[in-house]
Amino acid sequence: MDNQPTKPTPAAPAVLVLAGLTGAGKTLAIQQLEQLGYTGLEGIPPAQVIPLVEAMRPHHAALAMSLNLHAQEYREQLPELDAWMRAQGIPFLFLEARPSVLLKRLSAHRRPHPHHTGGGLLEAIEQEIRELAPIRQRCTHLLDTSELNSQQLRQQLQALVQGLPQPLNLRLVSFGFKYGIPPEVNLLFDVRFLPNPFFQPHLRHLTGQDRLLQEFLFADPLTQSTYQQIFSLLRAWWPHYRAERRPHLTVAIGCTGGQHRSVALVERLAQDLQPWTLPANGSGLPELNLQIQHCHLLESQRELEACFGAPPAGPSKEQPEARIPLAGVLSHE
Repeated sequence: MDNQPTKPTPAAPAVLVLAGLTGAGKTLAIQQLEQLGYTGLEGIPPAQVIPLVEAMRPHHAALAMSLNLHAQEYREQLPELDAWMRAQGIPFLFLEARPSVLLKRLSAHRRPHPHHTGGGLLEAIEQEIRELAPIRQRCTHLLDTSELNSQQLRQQLQALVQGLPQPLNLRLVSFGFKYGIPPEVNLLFDVRFLPNPFFQPHLRHLTGQDRLLQEFLFADPLTQSTYQQIFSLLRAWWPHYRAERRPHLTVAIGCTGGQHRSVALVERLAQDLQPWTLPANGSGLPELNLQIQHCHLLESQRELEACFGAPPAGPSKEQPEARIPLAGVLSHE
């Protein structure tokens, strides 16, 4: 793969300023912007941004700077810089992530949090969120990196600097109502009314990822019509989420245990949405980034084995995937 930096497009802003929470990915964002042709600088106090830009702009096509806002004196320098950036039309990007995600990232790196004052790490994270809240309000763009990998972060930044619609990070989640609804769900579909493979002894130990179970479900007209309506609704709605600059949409489908019906529908959605995960319209960016999560699949399987014993020996699951055609669903126009 070619990792050589590209040149900024003529429409890209010549200067981009970043702020954000510790662990939200500012360093990685600067690295990705460098691959997009920017010269990156990290940890710049706000008072130094203007002289640095004036000194470096004649020698660099585009600059990306992340701010150091850990000290109160640095945060007090922000209003003057903000007024200058607005007058210059410079984008001001704030990177954030959910506290639980920040906690996991920072725990893995084992580095002290700059706002740590003797309490726990989560307390330091929450303190920084409070202290940077006024700065977050000043930013022209917000980016939640909770569910982004490095490639997806680059796509989001590329869309921002080129003035393109950002790819929507669509998370498809299956779950079992008996174990609880997952947090932070935007759209939820209850499919417990569909035929239940649990009551078919030869299907009970299978999952919605297995061909035989998918054939059973999608041979039923109710499953087909339900799936088609869910797909059509998502296809109609996700462009509006993108237009509102919402980078994330979580769609959850629930059945009783989270092993059969919900898993099968999520797997089918992931297949049929693949065309929109490819670069489109010459922009090099997809409309969607897909993420799949089966919340309770393993938990349900363990419970079934405890109640009914291990699954009987059978043919290998390495079989071609079953696809029951659904009219009007698979075209990508």
